Amino acid sequence: MLAAGCAGSSVSGDKAGGTASHGPVILRLASTPGDLSDVPPVADFVRWVGELSHGGIRIEVVNQWGNYAPDAEVQVVRAVASGKADLGWAGSRVFDSIGLSGFGALSAPMLVDSYPLEEAVLANPIAPRLLDSLKGVGVTGVTMLPDVLRRPIGARRRLLSPSSWQDHSFGTYRSEVQGQAIRALGARPVVVFGPFRSHALKTGAIQGFELDFRRYDELGLEQAAPYVAANVALWPQVDVLFANPRRFSSLTGQQRAWLRQAAHEAGWSASELLLEDATFAGKACAAGARFALATAGNLAALRRSFSPLYRRLEQDARTKAFISRIERLKRLTGPGRALVIPAGCSSG
Repeated sequence: MLAAGCAGSSVSGDKAGGTASHGPVILRLASTPGDLSDVPPVADFVRWVGELSHGGIRIEVVNQWGNYAPDAEVQVVRAVASGKADLGWAGSRVFDSIGLSGFGALSAPMLVDSYPLEEAVLANPIAPRLLDSLKGVGVTGVTMLPDVLRRPIGARRRLLSPSSWQDHSFGTYRSEVQGQAIRALGARPVVVFGPFRSHALKTGAIQGFELDFRRYDELGLEQAAPYVAANVALWPQVDVLFANPRRFSSLTGQQRAWLRQAAHEAGWSASELLLEDATFAGKACAAGARFALATAGNLAALRRSFSPLYRRLEQDARTKAFISRIERLKRLTGPGRALVIPAGCSSG
């Protein structure tokens, strides 16, 4: 892991500082997971860049940037801003913790709670405005890719109502808004992920966490934390891709067009994301996960617990405007298709 972090901080001038006169343009992309298989939309972006440019642009992925530190995603943003990396990606969640308040609308709890709504939000003028705001942290926004919904998963009990969260230490990523949402339910947010999440579960340092079905199954967490609140969509993972401004402007118009087209091709549809959920929910069930559905009363109680947080969020005019627009889109798109719990997988 240390080797990956050190490699990310020493980029040769030819690769990151200017276009070589011969051979492909090489762009180094900083990424926090151990492998891009954790983030299929971003992996698709990398693949499409190579295909569309016919090898004229090659993206070298530097994995485990930040070595799973609590501020690893912030390190990615700073590395791209400083030119240590040409490209990077981070979850939209992190930007509200580094001064970009509008991003809090995407992390507002239980607001973006279906794939049709997520698709609509990112097709809406919200996404371009948020991408433009990235210049405030020294990077150029490239795209925002829809990704999977995140749900609460418990090691000891089902997290279906506010009372079930009380006195829990709950694993999450760095995000001011998501941390406040966890506190609103009487739990304590602990920024821990990757191998440190698994260790925290084993030692009892956390009793639950937020995650999607794909990572939950691929990390093999079903035995340590079997209780999945299947219909409590806390927030979406939105993958934000960004570039070093100087490096991006040094590319030709055609090269920038390839990057933008690759970003368009890499976007997953609502139906593809729902199918992904269903596939990995089935695998998680077979591995020992137990799914439960919150009642209408449970869901209403959770939303009531978040009311003070929404009032704080809406004190920022930009965030309030985005939340209002998302709520209007939510009424238009409807609830979307419900996830079907695999047979024999209910926790009762």
